[in-house]
Amino acid sequence: MKLALAFVGVGLLAGVASAQTSGRLVQVKGQVWIQPPGASESAAKADVALAPGTRVRTGNDGEAAVKFDDGSQLKVIANSSLELSGVKRQKAKKNVVLLFFGRVWNKVTRATGSEATYEVTTPNAVCGVRGTEFETAVGDDGSVRVRVSEGAVGVDGDAGGELVDAGEEVDADESGVDEPDDAEEKANWEAWEAERRERLRTQSRSIVDKVKGKVLDRKERIEALRARQKEVESKRKQAEARLNAGDTAAVAEIRKYNQELADLADTIAALGDSAETQLEIVDHFADLADDPRFKGIDRKYLEAEAKSLRRVKATLDKLVAEGTDISIEAMEKMLDDMSKGKPTLKDKKGSAAEDLFDGGKDPDF
Repeated sequence: MKLALAFVGVGLLAGVASAQTSGRLVQVKGQVWIQPPGASESAAKADVALAPGTRVRTGNDGEAAVKFDDGSQLKVIANSSLELSGVKRQKAKKNVVLLFFGRVWNKVTRATGSEATYEVTTPNAVCGVRGTEFETAVGDDGSVRVRVSEGAVGVDGDAGGELVDAGEEVDADESGVDEPDDAEEKANWEAWEAERRERLRTQSRSIVDKVKGKVLDRKERIEALRARQKEVESKRKQAEARLNAGDTAAVAEIRKYNQELADLADTIAALGDSAETQLEIVDHFADLADDPRFKGIDRKYLEAEAKSLRRVKATLDKLVAEGTDISIEAMEKMLDDMSKGKPTLKDKKGSAAEDLFDGGKDPDF
């Protein structure tokens, strides 16, 4: 009797617990808006569930507080915009916040293990932690400042990163991450934000060019990762065919391919989130072109680049959706059941798998 696989690469047969970021809006003060995925923006109310992909925006007098399932907390300061990542992870079980601009305070529940369980992704750096208290700010020019009150935060840019300990702060921009420095007892955020605005006013073209380069680099990297995914999927399909023919040694090979596919998918997810923040900050630049504080800014250039990058975004969104739409967990469970001699979905009379595989016959690979 041939061994039967009930799953071939896409999540059609079994629901899989994908790792995505969701939370609850527990406090609202002043002007706060939320925008669930696929919906319009609306005024926010407290005690509302926030699905993965939901955006939160605060106005001049707005503040909001979000609580995550693991107890971690996020406070959104006035004039900020962020998103709870809607991109699922296969192996990395973490809360991921995309901070487009503005400032957030984070208190992260301490977790065991060495992997970060909470990330704040910004246009120029990713802040990863397992348990700590810290602030992250993104200025109008896309620059980032991270101040750590408790624990330590890993701040990574394209060219490397720094570990920032309690009592320290670090800056990052499109050129990289600086070395940490001792933080002042009380942050002067108004002065820092004014400096960021002046930098955008005087260096807007250079800043936009560098951010655009980052977006295009991520697009190329995701395209290369998708090509590798397709190669691995082809090899895994061949191993599945051998398993169906009775070659139980193919199980280890399939598991190896599953692990690589999961790693590739999570790398694509991280790159996609990073590119999303960069695309959003360029849109923010274009929105600021009408602000009287930015007299002399090259408005036409900013608007043209923002329009160009929106076309790139459509391609990126498709690549990321395809690259993360896999269901390794379902395949692994099926292999476990088979190795223990348990019947799979496909072995059950009248199952959905039987319909998928043409009336219960073995698939013709």
